[in-house]
Amino acid sequence: MSIPVLVLVSLTWSALLWTAASLLCRLRPLPHQAQAIWRVAAGMTVLPFLAALVLPGLPARQVADLPDLPMMEAFVVNSGAATAASPPAGLLAEMPSLATLVLGMLLLGWGLRFAAWLLGEVRLQHLKRASTASGLSAMRWARSLGLKHVPEIRLIPAGSPFVAGLARPVIYLPQGIRSSADVDQVIAHECVHLKRGDLVTRPVERLVSDVFWFSPFAWGMRGALDYWREAVVDAGASRLTGDRIAYARALTLVARLSRPVVALPVAAFILPRKGSLKMRLTHLLHDTPRQPKRLAAAAALALVLAVPVALAQGMLMKDAPIAQTAHYSHAVLDKAKLTSRFGTRVHPITKQPRMHNGIDLAEEEGKPIYAPADGEVLFADMKDDYGNLVELRVAADTRLRFGQMSVIDVSDGQQVKAGDVIGRIGQSGTATGPHLHFEVWHGDRPEDPEAEPGLVLADVLKEMAPRSTGPAPAAPAPQVQPAAAPANAPTAMPDACAALDTWFRDTPTPDSWAARLDEARIANATLGLEISPKAFNPETTAYPKPIYPRAAAASKKSGFCQVLFDIGPDGHPVNAEANCSDPVFVESARAMPDAEFVPAEVDGKAVTLSGVIYPLQYCIE
Repeated sequence: MSIPVLVLVSLTWSALLWTAASLLCRLRPLPHQAQAIWRVAAGMTVLPFLAALVLPGLPARQVADLPDLPMMEAFVVNSGAATAASPPAGLLAEMPSLATLVLGMLLLGWGLRFAAWLLGEVRLQHLKRASTASGLSAMRWARSLGLKHVPEIRLIPAGSPFVAGLARPVIYLPQGIRSSADVDQVIAHECVHLKRGDLVTRPVERLVSDVFWFSPFAWGMRGALDYWREAVVDAGASRLTGDRIAYARALTLVARLSRPVVALPVAAFILPRKGSLKMRLTHLLHDTPRQPKRLAAAAALALVLAVPVALAQGMLMKDAPIAQTAHYSHAVLDKAKLTSRFGTRVHPITKQPRMHNGIDLAEEEGKPIYAPADGEVLFADMKDDYGNLVELRVAADTRLRFGQMSVIDVSDGQQVKAGDVIGRIGQSGTATGPHLHFEVWHGDRPEDPEAEPGLVLADVLKEMAPRSTGPAPAAPAPQVQPAAAPANAPTAMPDACAALDTWFRDTPTPDSWAARLDEARIANATLGLEISPKAFNPETTAYPKPIYPRAAAASKKSGFCQVLFDIGPDGHPVNAEANCSDPVFVESARAMPDAEFVPAEVDGKAVTLSGVIYPLQYCIE
């Protein structure tokens, strides 16, 4: 769940809780019951966040994790190549995202709340230093309440009475209170605060407004908690002194003579809110008819309804719903040069044909890379040939991979919006120049990013790589039977096949193939055809999808194979033989299921092309 949505949900949830607590208090609860109602409401504001820590996310449609396939060849940026001019980025392009702005405002608000608390503490300490000894004693009420420590009583120049100090409690009385009877009632009030532990519970209760400072309903809960705390203490103190009338008179007198001069982090005897004194006197002096059964039933119903909603919010925070189709609304890059396309390429280092699962977009190092659609970050870390890699799920069956980043600006599990910067152009993996290696995956198959509907690679794109004349082929993804457990993060080929990566280069053609290859050269020459050893001439229209042998999958064995076959007039391989690094892969490699090639033609007629050697790689972890 994104930060702006999280703020909106918190605001709505606090409004619902405040409304429910206010409606329950209309049923005329006793002060301690009303305080319990507001305490539960305040605690429920954080319940969704606690639930998100322990509950699983809501179930969403799952797709198989991406298989581990050989990645791409290293590539070189031609610095002398012509580039297309791009328009100036402008002020809007440099503006932070909405999520960043909201997060900044939240941090600013929390900083201001901390500064306000710090200022209140400074004022409190200054007032304590200005206090003087009173000669009064709280022994009578302390013993009546069973307090462990008898609080000291000191006088302050002005303000409202209050008690402070956990280890050494001190009651502070304004010098304007002259009547000993009134002083006695105020001391009883502050001793009840100590007995109830309000010096500890009050700061905890007020956290709701400090954390959710942006919600006026959280501040409403704070005000209600402050009021009912004093109302509960009023009831307890009047019972302790045994004279409600005298206590009410003292409350009225103190309210007239003293008022809070500045905000202090303590429970003041007189609340600054207008109308609170009248309400306190009403609750103190009037016995209002109660309906305990109706109140209990309503409170239970509210709790039964609120708890599931809070838990559901927590699950939503952990796992946002996944769109079924991707909706692209932003270019991946501002400008770029397309230097390498999707499909089979001859690796510039090994000189072997290898599948290129994506495209390469060259641009200056450090340029921003954008999320082209809303999505969830599945992986954000360094990963072998990919370098710094981000994998983004933009739909239930669609994932995007961004490789070679110099900087990653997102983290695992983060929700991003279209246009959010997820990283920067770099060359952190197998590369000799700054670029973005970009892949589009549907399920467990990579697809040509240029063929992805609605996806814009760059606002200004210069095409430098030759365009393939054939359709975008499917990926040569070996399927494991039985399926292996999904991986937690995508991995590149070298993790599984690094030890075999030189197998194609170091393994000679089997002697048993020599006679067949000689015959194939003669047959091809008769037709005017030739297969160059430096390039794989036959164009692939559908890559083979071999089945991963059960024995190899069970032992997590990887392997490479060379497959010798002929391409028939229909474009399908025939007469296949396989030479593999491990015999367990031979039968699977020989099958070449679903493989299809553009048939060779002579004078406009499709003919058989003989002696084609094709590489297959089986990589698993």
